[in-house]
Formats: sequence, C-alpha cells, structure tokens
Amino acid sequence: MVKKWFIALLFVAISVAGSAQTASYYDTMKQFTKSANKKKSEKKTDADKKEEGEKDKDNEEEEKEEDNKVEAYSNLIKKAKVTRRGVMDLHIIEGQVYLELPLELLGREMLIGSTVTRTSDNGHSIVGSKPKDPLHVTFTLENDRVQMRRMSSLYLTDDQDVAEALKTGMSPAILSNMKVKAYNPDSTKVVIDVTDFFVSDNDLMTPFDTGGGLYSSLRLNKSFRRDLSYVKGIKAFEDNVSISSVLSYNSGLSTRKGITLTKDVPFTIEMTRSIIVLPEKTYRPRLADYRIGVFFSGREFISSDPNNGNRKFFVNRWDIQPKDSVAYLRGEKVEPVKPIVFYIDNTFPEWWKPYVKEGITQWNELFEEIGFKNVVQVRDFPTDDPTFDPDNLKYSCVRYAPISIQNAMGPSWMDPRSGEIIAASVYVYHDVIKLLGSWLFTQTSQADPSVRSYDIPREKLGDALRYVISHEVGHCLGLMHNMSASSTIPVDSLRSPSYTSKYGTTTSIMDYARFNYVAQPGDMERGVKLTPPRFGVYDKFAIEWTYKPIFEAKTPEEEAIITSKIITDAVAQNPMFRYGKQQFGGTVDPRAQSEDLGDNAVQATKYGIKNLKYILGNMHLWLADNDEDYRKVTNLYNSILRQYTLYISHVAGNIGGCYMNEVKSDDKMPKYAPISRAHQREAMRYLFEMCDDLAWLDEAPIRKRMSITGSVSNSFRNMIFFQMINSLIMTSKYEYLGDDPFTFEEGMGLLYDYVWNSKSGRNLTEGHMSLQEQYLNVMLQLGGLNKGGAGGSKALVDNSTYDTLLKNIGVEPAMASSFQFELENRPVSGFEWLPDNRFLTSSITPAHIYGYLVKLKKHLAQKKFFSSGNAKIHYKLLYDTLDKAL
Repeated sequence: MVKKWFIALLFVAISVAGSAQTASYYDTMKQFTKSANKKKSEKKTDADKKEEGEKDKDNEEEEKEEDNKVEAYSNLIKKAKVTRRGVMDLHIIEGQVYLELPLELLGREMLIGSTVTRTSDNGHSIVGSKPKDPLHVTFTLENDRVQMRRMSSLYLTDDQDVAEALKTGMSPAILSNMKVKAYNPDSTKVVIDVTDFFVSDNDLMTPFDTGGGLYSSLRLNKSFRRDLSYVKGIKAFEDNVSISSVLSYNSGLSTRKGITLTKDVPFTIEMTRSIIVLPEKTYRPRLADYRIGVFFSGREFISSDPNNGNRKFFVNRWDIQPKDSVAYLRGEKVEPVKPIVFYIDNTFPEWWKPYVKEGITQWNELFEEIGFKNVVQVRDFPTDDPTFDPDNLKYSCVRYAPISIQNAMGPSWMDPRSGEIIAASVYVYHDVIKLLGSWLFTQTSQADPSVRSYDIPREKLGDALRYVISHEVGHCLGLMHNMSASSTIPVDSLRSPSYTSKYGTTTSIMDYARFNYVAQPGDMERGVKLTPPRFGVYDKFAIEWTYKPIFEAKTPEEEAIITSKIITDAVAQNPMFRYGKQQFGGTVDPRAQSEDLGDNAVQATKYGIKNLKYILGNMHLWLADNDEDYRKVTNLYNSILRQYTLYISHVAGNIGGCYMNEVKSDDKMPKYAPISRAHQREAMRYLFEMCDDLAWLDEAPIRKRMSITGSVSNSFRNMIFFQMINSLIMTSKYEYLGDDPFTFEEGMGLLYDYVWNSKSGRNLTEGHMSLQEQYLNVMLQLGGLNKGGAGGSKALVDNSTYDTLLKNIGVEPAMASSFQFELENRPVSGFEWLPDNRFLTSSITPAHIYGYLVKLKKHLAQKKFFSSGNAKIHYKLLYDTLDKAL
C-alpha cells in the first residue's frame, strides 16, 4: 500500500519543479500505477500472477478507501454551522473546529500566534498581549494522520553533504498527531479536527503572561476546565486563518515562599490563534554585529571547512526596500515596497492619541535621512473593515491596557528563518502616565515650576508619553537599549542651553536616561532643556546601519564587510556611536547604568541630591492640601526615595568593575580597561559623605502629612553600606587590569577608618552605631566566623536584602519600557549573555578578613574602656560578640 507521506513528498517535489499538471496527485499516482502494471503484464509466472492479483486487490482497496474518504467529506461538511474559506478552510461542526488543509501546504513553514482577546482578569495577561512567542510549525501527512511539527531554524550550512545529513537525520518534533477525517472531492485537501490543540491547556500557547503581567511575580496554580471551554469563532483570509477559543480555569496565586493568596478563583479568557503561512523564499538577511544595539536571531553554521564553522546572527529588522531603486540611487526620497503600519487602539484616552501617534511617526524623520519617506504609518483601528482583527498576528498594533501597571513594552515577532520582523506591538499600561508624572516632579520640579503639582499640565505629560512611545517603537524597529549613551555627555554640559538644545540629556532615546535631574533652579529660564532629545545622534546612526540598502553587496557576507567597517570608523571618530549593553545582576561597566546622566556619577549625583533637598524642602508649599487620604503625597515622597536609591547605585557602580568595549580586531580600543584608582576613591569617599548627610530625609516638612514611617535615614545608611561592601568585593575580581589599581585592601582600609575612626571625639549617633553593627556582622560572615547570623543565612548579602530595605522605606520598583526584562546580548561577549567569567572569581579569603577583625578587637577593647554611657554598652556588646567569634 502506498504510504501517504511518500505521496505528499512526491506532490511537493512536483510542485517545486514547476509541473503544469492540473489533475489531482491521486489521479497522477493511479495513472502511474496502471502504466507500470501494463508494462509488466507479459510472461508472468503463476507466482507473479498471484502477487499481481494481491497488488491489484490492494490497489482496489486503496481506491475504495479514498472514495470513502471523499464521501465522508460530503457527509461531514454538510453539518458545518460556520465555514470560512481562505488559504486554508475552517469549519465549525458540532462545536468542533475542523481545518481543511491544502496538500500543497504540506511541508510549508508557518507561524501560530496567540493573542489575548478578552479576559475576566487582566492581572494574568492584558488584552492584546501575546504571552508566548509564535510557534514555528509545519504539517506532514503519514499513516492517515496529519502531524503538526515544531520547526527548528537552528542550523545553517554551505555544504551539500551536511545539508543532506541534517535533512536525513533530523525530524521536527510532533506537537499534535491528528486523524484524517476526510478528503475534499478533488482530493487536494485533507480535513482534520484541531479542537484539542486549540481548546486545551497548551503551555506552548499559554494565556498566562508569566513575564510581564501584574501577577507575574507570584506563583500561579491552575487547573483547566474543559467543560467550560469552547470554540468561539473562526476567520479565514488569503494569507492566514484564525481560531478564537474561550478557555476557563480555576486559578490560584501564592507567594514565592508558598503563602496562599487566592485559591480556585474562576478565570476565563478568550484567545485568538492566527496561523500564518510564511513565504517560501525569505528576504536577504543582514548579518548582525555585536558592536551595535540591534536585536538578532542566532543560527548554528556548520561547514565542511573546520575553520569556517561558527554561529551566524541575523539582524531582526523589517524588510524595507525602495519601490523605485533608480530614483533612490539618484538621491530622491522614495516610499518602501512594504511600509510598516501601526494600528492605534481606539480605547486610548482621547487626549493621549495625538502623542501616541507622534511617538510612532517621528521615526520617519530618521528614515528620511537615509532616503525613504512614509516608512512608518499610523492608522486608527478600522471600524468598517470586516477583515481587520487587532488580535491577528499579521497586524502591528499599539494597545491600551487599563490596568495599574507603570510600564510600556514594545515586542516584535520575526520570521525565524531570516530575522525579518513581520509584526510588532506596543503595550501601553494605564499607569505609565502616573510614572511619567512622578519622574517629571522628582527630576525636574526644582527647575520647572509648572510641574510642582499633583496635576501636571497635559502638554508636559503628553510630550513625556510621546517619548515613551518612541522608545518602544524603537524596540519594534529592532533597536535594543544602549545604556552607555548618556555617559558620553559631560555633566556640566547638562546645564548648558546650547548643548542641551542640540543633544538633550542623552545620545540615544534607547537609553534609560529620563529627564534632566542635573539642571538647577533657574536653569530652565536660561534655556536649559530638561527632556530627552527627540532623537540622539546614536539613534540616527543605528537606523542608518540597520536599514540603509547596500546595493553593491551581493550576499550577506559581502554586506557584513561593509557594515563592520562602518562601525569601526564611526566609533573611532566619535564615542557617541559606541554601544553599551544593558547589564543584569549588577554593574560591571559604570558607563552602562540605568536611569543615570552624564560622564561622572559623583558630580551628577551631587547635583541630583541638591535638587532632591530643594524639592523635599519645598513640596509642602507647592502641593495643595487636597489629598484626602494622603496617597498622592506619599507616592511623590516614595518617588523621591526611589530617585535617591538610584543615586546610591550610580555612585557605587564606579567602585569595582571595569570599562568594557565590544571590539573587533580592527578597532583601536581595548576590550577591557581599568577604572582609575582616583575615580574609585572619589566614589568611595562620596558614599561616606552620603552616609553622613541623611537627616534631611527624616526632617522634611511634608512628612507631617504622611503616616509614621520610622527613620528613613537609618535604612538608607544600611543600604549604602551594603552597596559599598558588594562593590569592594568586585574590586578583587578586576584589580589585575590596572598598573595602579584600587584594591580590595585599600577600599577596606578606607571603610574601616570611616566606620571606626571618623567619629573620634564626637558622640556616636544611633545611625553610626547601627553601621558599626552591620560592619561587624558582615566581616564575621566574610571571615567564616558567623554561622548563619540571626536569620540563619550563610550568604554575605542575601539577594533579598536590597529588596527588603526598599520595602522597609516604602519604595516600590519603578517600571517603564520593560525595565525588568529585555532580550539583550551581554557585555564584552559578542552575542552571548554575559562575559566568559569562568575563571573570574574573588580573591578574598577568610585570611584577608581575619587581620581586620584582630585589629578591630584591639580597637573595641580600647573603646569600651574609655567610653561611657550608651557608647560603652554598645562597644562592650560588639567586643563580646567578636571575642566569642574569634
């Protein structure tokens, strides 16, 4: 009996070869079989005739089987309540959804996107979001079943033998194996029931957003309710089909420590799943370069040449090609063949819409500089187009989420074979407007009287919203964060009217550099700009590098030679073109920090703290006393504390670590460079100053309008201390880079003198006593002499300590532009996540610490003898603790 998979492969091969046959492939196969049998009909033995008779019987049974399936089609389809015809046909029959798959699409690659259409609780996921990346699939036919298989685009090769080996030895994983229900009358389509795949708790298409939802920090417990789930609707178009499913669950939430918050709460969500057929031929990709901040897709490249095998990375970008190449080459501005169209959610607050649209279309300014016009287009959700569906993967939409999340995000989805972006979305959460208001107040109210209010003028908020949207659209265009962009601007230039008018606060809006917290009272009247630029010089460079056509190159490899030289030459001429990757899990390169400004963190922070003191000392006069429950003033006060927390981390980030540059062999800069000893000492001493200057946080008049919060200054003092300790540990990893390094021993010596000798001759404050207690506890842990401490933790600084301190002072983590998560490639590692630091370990041993503890014991013995009152008791307690540990 002829296998169905063989027939399918033969049919695909015939199609690829460009056969003009119009008969069904079943007719073709029957004719082929009859012809072959006729030629063999002469001079047969009895055995041959017997075998032939058995084969004829098999063929007759097969033909009868196919006829039965065609008859089954008629009986099945006549029951359909709803039918939609397109690139594939869909039917709803007795509550089940049937897919009528053209056999010519067997083996074609497709994407299945999953979008939230409606929900009973948008804390799990918001309307318009895609909690999972699209599935890359194909369909095959074997043994009367259709397999949906998950494709892998991992491997590339330039060797025919390797290609054949990959083809022979690798098979896509089966996601679903569906029985053939029928064939259409001309046997060109097969009918399968896909209900179980689309109406189920399918983790590959989960409706729960575990990365960016309101509940994403909690543990989800769920049980699927099949009895309350069903197919909602179907649609079909010439290039895709979609299936809407209503899925129901009993859900519960618990903390990471297992504390139950909710249990068995009914949850229902409607999901739209789009199946898009990818083009048979991909566009010509551009090879990525790790020295510029552009998203990428990686592939393993296997070559017969052992020196040629490597990974290849394709730029994630839209296919922007000129409609008229001749006119383009003449220097005329031309439209692209395929413009990028964003559809705007009609549920946005009306006054937001102009700013949202401008944040999108302003990118045309950069495309015009490389010869294109009308590349990025904006349209409202159509109300008179029945084919439009914002939940369909093919449409790029800007969605409004009425939920109390202070965030916005800009994900995009690619053809996994080439990196071509085929769709993108911007999610704008409602409370992003609150975040912008707190930023404007906290970072600019010292210089801008118009934002000294609970109700900031709409034109200010609107322009800030435009900035956020433009940042997210930058992600949709393929641009990553460039966290070092603001570090190329001299701090004093941030107070220059001419400089800030030209450059704003940063060289890239893809940086996390917000508003001008360096500007002082009176600077705005002098013409100093307080907001980020519309675009920075790096943004212009990144768009040109990513999208400008290179006609002289015939292959991606030829193009890569040109694009590589562009980066080498640009960075050599102007450091503003340098790219600094976002860092996770701590700061190594102080130039690539979040929420910072300028080339000197100490100097910028001095300006920033001066402004916070001014704001905190006057906000009780600025803010009307119409805050019934004092929530507004508390939120602004917490915003100031968050800003101060950032300043601590900015300064501490300059101790330990090193400068890291993404380089290639032709670049004239080192891959790693030390932070100067003087610069690190300056940062260390300024942290001491910050520790000594915290009373203003407790003494602010505005606190009289708030609930009791305890001593904010003590909490911040502890926070600064932990930051210093962590930074000093970092010095031991990187001090070998410099000839005159700032060492762990030098830093610990400075810290020892500050903690134990800086108060000589003066009365100890409670804050400084607490600092001395912290010092002793941490040193005992470093020396291996504290067996877990009071809480039983054996870690030097528990990962939760920092968050706990923030919560103690009422500080919540600020979010915007997907602060918490980004698909970034790592510092000084090419396309990897982090540098290869397998052998980069701290050289600190208990022996290093023991000497400080012995020294401290002698010091405490003297202090407890010569002190009196509370100080004497304090020193005696510390001495006894240390003596017992030693």
